Amino acid sequence: MTTLISSSASKNDTTTPELALARLIGEINKQMISGVDYVRVLDFLFSSLDLIIPFDRIGIAIVDVDGADARLHLTWVKSKLPGSSLAKNYSALIRGSSLEKLLQTKQPRILNDLIEYSALHPGSHSTKLILQDGIRSSLTCPLSANDKQIGVIFFSSALSNTYQDAHVASFLTIADEISLVINLARLKVQTSSAHDQSTNLAMVLHDLRSPLSVIHGFVQTSFTKEWYQQLDRDGKHVFEVLQRNAANMLDLLNELAEMSQLKAQETKLKTELIPLRDFCHEMANFGEILSDKKKISFSTEIAENVPAECFFNKEGIRRVLQNLFTNAVKFSPRHKAIIFKVSFVKDAVSFLVDDEGLGIDEAEFSKLFQEFGKTKTRPTEGESSTGLGLAIARRIVEQHDGKISVKSRLGHGSAFTFSIPYRAAG
Repeated sequence: MTTLISSSASKNDTTTPELALARLIGEINKQMISGVDYVRVLDFLFSSLDLIIPFDRIGIAIVDVDGADARLHLTWVKSKLPGSSLAKNYSALIRGSSLEKLLQTKQPRILNDLIEYSALHPGSHSTKLILQDGIRSSLTCPLSANDKQIGVIFFSSALSNTYQDAHVASFLTIADEISLVINLARLKVQTSSAHDQSTNLAMVLHDLRSPLSVIHGFVQTSFTKEWYQQLDRDGKHVFEVLQRNAANMLDLLNELAEMSQLKAQETKLKTELIPLRDFCHEMANFGEILSDKKKISFSTEIAENVPAECFFNKEGIRRVLQNLFTNAVKFSPRHKAIIFKVSFVKDAVSFLVDDEGLGIDEAEFSKLFQEFGKTKTRPTEGESSTGLGLAIARRIVEQHDGKISVKSRLGHGSAFTFSIPYRAAG
């Protein structure tokens, strides 16, 4: 796994803590966009934080259940020290504990002499356990999403008096990133579970926007700073990657929100009478503009018998075509060709998007139109892909009582076709 921070450090490295933190945030986002498991992202954090904050052990505890019986459950812990008396899956009631106040006040806590703290709080079982492991000081911070406390993260050191107020600002920024990682993990679990969890999914989507806005705001503000202009090309590249990944994360959130909304809707979408031929020309114009970015030829064929008007959900069918056009461009090398055909056969309007791109192995057809169903075929110029676009397209087409399908040969391009029943006025 890439460890951007540690691999960039050397004896003569002049990396500032601010730039190190920016690079770390960028790499975290890159790994999440790439679909890296959240535990591996946390392991990457453990191996990359030495330039920012000292530690011998990092742990994350998540709030389990609301109300008086809520507990903190240790879900991830990694240590440089031998042994771990306070191991993963350890849990304790929040009510009456010292961490209850921390969660209420939302303020970090520094304990620089745990031996003294244990003597003053002999009832703290967790403190006794970490003392057995050789821990002597700690810095703990609440994890929050949309102003709701979801857990705590703590750094621990084998030395007393390790942590100072100067570490808190960096730690709070890291806590925002951890909140994003944890929430994304929760989100993936919920999107892969039963469809009746749409309400919880909407809540998690909302929660994710808070830490993501912190990242986006950090980048945008950095571009205006004098110190940013003084960075070398590699330094500026870090921020460019961070900005691109933040945009990719927003795309993922938007598509997840769109999928959640489609699942929550009734079986059929609301339709209205749309000027069909005008709509097709409008979409063809979109396809031409999109294709021109990679010098791809885009041609349109609208059969003469295609009706002037038809009932359908305009935004939904636009979304399907935008996705098919985008994929055709994304998976095609430069200077290839895309054909957009619209026909009218057997009382159905049919749309075809045919490209000369990389194609798809027939053995992977089953992954298409499924949520997060990515094939081994990759975009030709590193474009992002969430794995949700075709799943959204399929749901929209099916809510029109239509069908969508694909024909493809690896190395010879793909042809996606969908049709919707024709309904005229009156």
